[in-house]
Amino acid sequence: MSTTETKPTGAVILALANQKGGVTKTTSAANLAMMLTFAGNRVLTVDCDPQGNLTYTFGYTPDLLEGTLYDVLRDHATINKIIRHTFFDPTTAMFFDPADAQQARTEAIAGPDLIPINIVASGADGELQNHPTWGTLLRRKLRPLRHMYDYIIIDTNPSLGKMTINALCAADYVCIPLTPEVLPTQGLVNLAKSIEEARTSEANPDLRIAGIVFTRVKHNYKTHLGIMDFVRRDLAPQLGISCFSTEIKESAAFLNAASLRSVVVVAEPESDHAITYWQFLVELVQRVQGPGLSTIQQTYQRLLQGKQERERLRQERAEARREKHGPSLS
Repeated sequence: MSTTETKPTGAVILALANQKGGVTKTTSAANLAMMLTFAGNRVLTVDCDPQGNLTYTFGYTPDLLEGTLYDVLRDHATINKIIRHTFFDPTTAMFFDPADAQQARTEAIAGPDLIPINIVASGADGELQNHPTWGTLLRRKLRPLRHMYDYIIIDTNPSLGKMTINALCAADYVCIPLTPEVLPTQGLVNLAKSIEEARTSEANPDLRIAGIVFTRVKHNYKTHLGIMDFVRRDLAPQLGISCFSTEIKESAAFLNAASLRSVVVVAEPESDHAITYWQFLVELVQRVQGPGLSTIQQTYQRLLQGKQERERLRQERAEARREKHGPSLS
């Protein structure tokens, strides 16, 4: 891409990236996409990880798909033909493939659109390298879709291979989920270098880092607290990256939602974990100056007030029990 190319308008394109696996890239991408959809935005998700976890989360079986992102990048399919609509069953919170008659539900609720992927794309590093402009393939393929959506969320694979580089070259912003542990933190420097290379090579000079969000945080674990302090105070400023104030705590709620083939903002929409994700979304949309901020803020405040009201009622009930039965004996 030349520096004279007009910057595309339309959707905000956000990539979630970290070369270390297990830092909740897919979990975060799916929850963010679902919340943005709930807030009335038109959202497209792009699965750039050949493992296909985002594709699976949104109800599709990757290995059974005909036509994926990788087919588009190789010019074996057009991008409009492989976009899937997603739906979940409000009674079970499970996403399902609408083409499966055994799963289809008449009262299904629509989720974001999806560009799926499967394991065939694991050959991208070898196959795409012969393409003279392989790094900007995804950017060019997404360009016609920008006017159709408000947000495009890209989930990347845990490496700095060609699929991730394509995501960085396509994105307006990068969000870095980071579990505060040694290996993910060490990988942050290499990721920052790759982002800078995408900018300085003119492949994507407008790319910006939205920030680091700490995930799977254990506040009773001194190592986590120490690493977060180090990243906030020393490493992130050295790299020119800011950190979000919201921290996503480690919780079985995310695993429980995944086991339902769902996400926590759908499966447990009033839980502390869902509210935390809404809080993070408020921060994120403010930083990327994306549409729908007012609705997102209102939703977050409503959920927060509901949580506070439930806590107030819980305390009143506990006080009433103490007045009736007297203080408990330890």
